[in-house]
Amino acid sequence: MRRNRKFLSVILIVLLAGLFLASPADAWNSHGACTNIIIGDQEWLKAYDNITVTPWTYADVDTASVGPNFVQQYIEGAPGTVTSAAAILTNYADEPDWKMDQDLNLSPLQALTGGSQGWRHQYYGLGWLRLGAAPSRAQYFFDLAGKANEKGDLYWTFRYLARALHYVQDTTEPYHGVPAPAGLIFKGIGSFSTLMGSALNHHYNLEGYQGAMIARSSPVLVNALRTAVPLDTMTATSANWLCRNGAYLGRPLVRTLWPLENKFFGDSLNSKDSWYADETGLNVADPGTDQAAYDQELGVPLGRMSSYTKTLLLLARQQFGL
Repeated sequence: MRRNRKFLSVILIVLLAGLFLASPADAWNSHGACTNIIIGDQEWLKAYDNITVTPWTYADVDTASVGPNFVQQYIEGAPGTVTSAAAILTNYADEPDWKMDQDLNLSPLQALTGGSQGWRHQYYGLGWLRLGAAPSRAQYFFDLAGKANEKGDLYWTFRYLARALHYVQDTTEPYHGVPAPAGLIFKGIGSFSTLMGSALNHHYNLEGYQGAMIARSSPVLVNALRTAVPLDTMTATSANWLCRNGAYLGRPLVRTLWPLENKFFGDSLNSKDSWYADETGLNVADPGTDQAAYDQELGVPLGRMSSYTKTLLLLARQQFGL
């Protein structure tokens, strides 16, 4: 039994290594656009519509390494400019994708997640294997938001929260929890290049489609973001918990999304070569179509993205007194 388990572990690691070495690091497209929709019902944020932009003064506590090409930007204007909490959350929800986590040496296992960006933005699981640091990364920035709040620095309170919610949102994207249905991964031993190409194509096209349809105000997807409600914080107690639970719940969805993507996008999706759907001709789905069926299923993790974002903000309100 022990030999079989060890042999299976080796097979899993080899398979996952091949998939992850080429796996995409980004998750949902347009975190900012989605966050803008998600926080539309957060009336409490209106009390924070007059926040002064402050310079970063957290070198003593914000000590985690950042990518060598990361440049800290001030989208709203130089320190001294006035902005709002809603604008900060929307503007900086994408910030962790601005080379913050690229080209770093974080773990001897990071190659299995496509590098340091993938390591910090994913939380992969297959069987008993767990790879990635998204949960701890989300918690890191949530805790920094608390430190900024203790200093009375509302600008960096919300900017750090925007970073934290990015990682929480990433882990609700099903392909950031597992690269392909587990059954296909095991079957892919004999045709690994096709499996790898298929996994990447499914991942990229889900995200490309999601971003395009949010931009087109798809009623199903936008409604999923708008109407989700936060979890009970007696259970969902931390940013770390949200990431771990989001990834866990998202993994089974890959088994449902995969065949729906085959129907909607077509056979080109399951090629060893990179393939991207033409988004220019996309329109809102007509009822009863394969696209409509796909939208309904895609609305499940998008609703979770929204719910977990709102839960993170509720935790901040409770713990920081916002």
